[in-house]
Amino acid sequence: MTRISWLYDASLPPVAHEPRSPAEAIALLDSGNAEFAGLNPTADEPHVHRVSAEELGFGAVPGVAPIQAPFAAMLGCADARAPLELVFMQSANDLFAVRVAGNVLGGECVGSLDYAVEHLSSVRLLAVIGHTGCGAVSAAVDAYLAPANYLGVSANLPLRAIIDAIFPAVRAADRSLRAAHGSAVTRRPGFRAALIDSAVVLNAAGGAEALAQLFAAHLGESLGVAFGVYDLASRWVGLPAPDQGGTGWQAGLMPPPRPEDFPDFAAGVALSGYVRALLDGPAPGAR
Repeated sequence: MTRISWLYDASLPPVAHEPRSPAEAIALLDSGNAEFAGLNPTADEPHVHRVSAEELGFGAVPGVAPIQAPFAAMLGCADARAPLELVFMQSANDLFAVRVAGNVLGGECVGSLDYAVEHLSSVRLLAVIGHTGCGAVSAAVDAYLAPANYLGVSANLPLRAIIDAIFPAVRAADRSLRAAHGSAVTRRPGFRAALIDSAVVLNAAGGAEALAQLFAAHLGESLGVAFGVYDLASRWVGLPAPDQGGTGWQAGLMPPPRPEDFPDFAAGVALSGYVRALLDGPAPGAR
């Protein structure tokens, strides 16, 4: 058994998470995720993560709230297994986190991110983070595969709004899987699982590209856009590795594909070793 502890050390100096560019922000997030994914619960030695007062949310002056200064604004899924600060090993005041089922771009989410861009000069990165086995994407896939299921939620307007927002990614994933593996792919045992996680990737990529268009006037040397998918099994944030011979995960946040490159990107996801392994695996139950 391994003990993983966060130790408050009053002697630690303030931690300056102030990246100067989108690339530095991505490097900081990727490094944090690598630390998180590298935690080994079966190792014998303890893992101690030391934190300063600032990282716990205390201001420089006792009793006075710190100034809000996140370096990244993120849209993630509300799934309890994918807490953004923990996944990237960041602390209080590092991330402006917006979370909603399926990490869909509703008006409230865009408004929140717009606030971060307009009022928090410390923000260097906008990012969309999906995760494997997403329940909201699974619901959209099931409604897509069996339209009768969609009729069951047609009167539930809030739920319908989430499913409707994910449908384009599901359709794109279905087309790319059929193009890459033939129409018989729908009879493969893991087709549903492959369709879900392919749609998860395309949904996150599409959301990031939409942010790039919405905030185009602000993008440049001081603000960028990226996306990634959190693999619940390995704890890495990235994408299915392009190597068709493997089943792994390519770690790291990525810039979203341009609209004209999206078909090729979707084809790459469909042909990845990760998706091939899902297609050949046992048909899983709902997650």
